[in-house]
Amino acid sequence: MAVVGIDLGTTNSLISVWRDDKSIIIPNALGELLTPSVVSVDDDGMVTVGRAAKDRLVTHPEKTAAQFKRLMGTSERIRLGNRQFSAEELSALVLKQLKADAEVYLGEPVDEAIISVPAYFNNHQRTATLNAARLAGLKAERLINEPTAAALAYGIQENEEECRFIVIDLGGGTLDVSILEKFEDLLEVHATSGDSFLGGEDFTAAMLGAVCEQIGCERQSLSREERAHLYRVCDEAKKALAEQHEVLMTLSLAGKEHSLTFTRDAFVQACIVLLERIRGPIERAVLDAGMSRDDFDEVILVGGATRMPVVRSHVGRLFGRIPATTIDPDLVVAMGAAVQAALKERNAGLRDTVLTDVCPFSLGIEIAKDIGGERAHGFFSVIIPRNTVIPTSRVDRYYTVADNQRVVNLSVFQGEQRMVRNNIKIGELAVQLPGGRAGEESVDVRFTYDINGVLEVEAVVVSTGVRSTLVIQNTTSELDEKTLERLLKEMEKLKFHPREDSANIALMGEAERMWAETLGEERRYLEELIEYFEAAMDSQDLQRCAAARNAVGQKLAELRNSRGRW
Repeated sequence: MAVVGIDLGTTNSLISVWRDDKSIIIPNALGELLTPSVVSVDDDGMVTVGRAAKDRLVTHPEKTAAQFKRLMGTSERIRLGNRQFSAEELSALVLKQLKADAEVYLGEPVDEAIISVPAYFNNHQRTATLNAARLAGLKAERLINEPTAAALAYGIQENEEECRFIVIDLGGGTLDVSILEKFEDLLEVHATSGDSFLGGEDFTAAMLGAVCEQIGCERQSLSREERAHLYRVCDEAKKALAEQHEVLMTLSLAGKEHSLTFTRDAFVQACIVLLERIRGPIERAVLDAGMSRDDFDEVILVGGATRMPVVRSHVGRLFGRIPATTIDPDLVVAMGAAVQAALKERNAGLRDTVLTDVCPFSLGIEIAKDIGGERAHGFFSVIIPRNTVIPTSRVDRYYTVADNQRVVNLSVFQGEQRMVRNNIKIGELAVQLPGGRAGEESVDVRFTYDINGVLEVEAVVVSTGVRSTLVIQNTTSELDEKTLERLLKEMEKLKFHPREDSANIALMGEAERMWAETLGEERRYLEELIEYFEAAMDSQDLQRCAAARNAVGQKLAELRNSRGRW
């Protein structure tokens, strides 16, 4: 069985495999390489994933979810119709769809995957990703950081023997920056940084705000359906501005049509704050690596959001050169995940590339300090600093702060803030002590962090030699077997459209979305097309249905072209 690579994205997801000495992106049932990371549930409880679900963001926003990757690792629930889902469950539905597409393409079962995650994902987010894989029926022993996957694709596909480069990965919802060096068959990560809440979706939101201001409408006064429509139009216009200097936008809001021209310069002005946020992680990664902007052979842009000229020019100015985009930025992470999958399989046609990575966050424990004669708690003591090359093992000694102290509670945190309340708690270990005067008893705390993101905490009481250990890992251990069994049974109750119906479902979703966005004669014309197509599908005559799909698809394309709308 093949091991596949998966890029589970905020906006789009892809699945890939290594075949004939190259990475191949596997098309979905519609023949498309990008599957929108969108899930919708219809009135009959039928689940739709991908492009058809994306169109339902406009027509049925209360039953459709997108951008749930940003909620990974949180307890937040998303209501779709009469049911609530976690971000892990929604991600599992996307993974399940990708898995089905791969099995059709490869003609064999797929049960193991390498999944990419943002380098700046914390422990909870990584665990949630692995939980989603398990719910989708996939074995995922290894996660790969997205910029590292991109660098792996460049290192293998471009065949550079020696290169030092910085990868700036701006996807739909996250920004990652990684600094890597390739020397023959060694690919070494020197530093990584990022922003888990900065991506292409934020640029669309910034444009939406500017459009509302231009047409004089309050975003808060719009209905959920109108906001979804406005967001979609802005997203399409944003993409068009990558090729054009201005776009004509036509909006249907509150029973009125608005037309306006939006320029690339106006878009730049709307995104100034977001562009400045890109600078911070870049500077932090370069500083952590002990380098300067002139030390890189290549500046590589990755992620669909880097197609925006405003991002490319901003990065170009930061480094004083034109960034490289020789591999499609939408595909490169999935291509790198396929390389990692092939390396895991020990593919004979692939040289054994050694890949080293770094710990993206600082790891440490909570301690107390004496300040002005008073004991203060809640300080963060770092044991493994961020961007330490992994695997690594480090130890620090800590002393008791009270007389006759019988126990030390080691609270383990991940983050970059001085006070632990601003970091993320990932575990706790209680260590028994023999007692004694304050400062007389000590504990050696060793952190060992491996390439798979497993952190082992070992505490040794110096006076007695007694050891206590805690293993904190990016695995599905937080999802106990009883909970897993319950979630799997709940997911089995969900109904999925047959894969062969995908083209019909997608076309109907597009037609209904266009109907919702139009008025007057155009709406009546679309209604006639929808009724014609529905009748063909109800007949269950495959030839009639295929003919109707081609005819309606052509009419919809003509309608889009005639209006030139975004």
